[in-house]
Amino acid sequence: MNDREKFLKNMALICDMNDRKISEPLTDLYWKILEPFTDEECENAFKKIIQTCRFFPKPVDFMEILKGKKQDQATIAWIEVLNAVKRIGNYESVKFTDPVIHSVINVMGGWDQLAATMTTDEEKWKQKEFERLYEVISSRDGKHPEYLPGTHEQQNFRMGNEYEREIIKIGFNNKIKLLQ
Repeated sequence: MNDREKFLKNMALICDMNDRKISEPLTDLYWKILEPFTDEECENAFKKIIQTCRFFPKPVDFMEILKGKKQDQATIAWIEVLNAVKRIGNYESVKFTDPVIHSVINVMGGWDQLAATMTTDEEKWKQKEFERLYEVISSRDGKHPEYLPGTHEQQNFRMGNEYEREIIKIGFNNKIKLLQ
């Protein structure tokens, strides 16, 4: 959020609604939490807080509205992975906008393994495993792989061949151009 005036007006409204006064350090904390999001996203979050919260909202209430609950994030990530598996397959290297997906897929055996072996019958079980792992991995800070190598890249690497890697980006602005 960039508009500090709008932020302060919305916070004052929430405070008035809850007969509450908050300190300047606490106000600054809320500001820092909302700073990475757009003004429009924050306005929508304030509206939802005003409409749904019975008590003074905690920072987690804003984050759940802005980012979704962990389970929601995991399901959205799975849908992105499943679409990529079906449209791209295991041969190409891929990079998702959400780096947590890379770590989860690596734990599940890697991109080539997941994409090559998943059958329609296995989808629901893979989804459950993915979502469970996503919730655990996303709640921890850590380093995630930059991308997921596909079968072509891995085979060329093992054979010592020079290989100009091409990584298909999934979920980026140019998603449609790369995936279709």
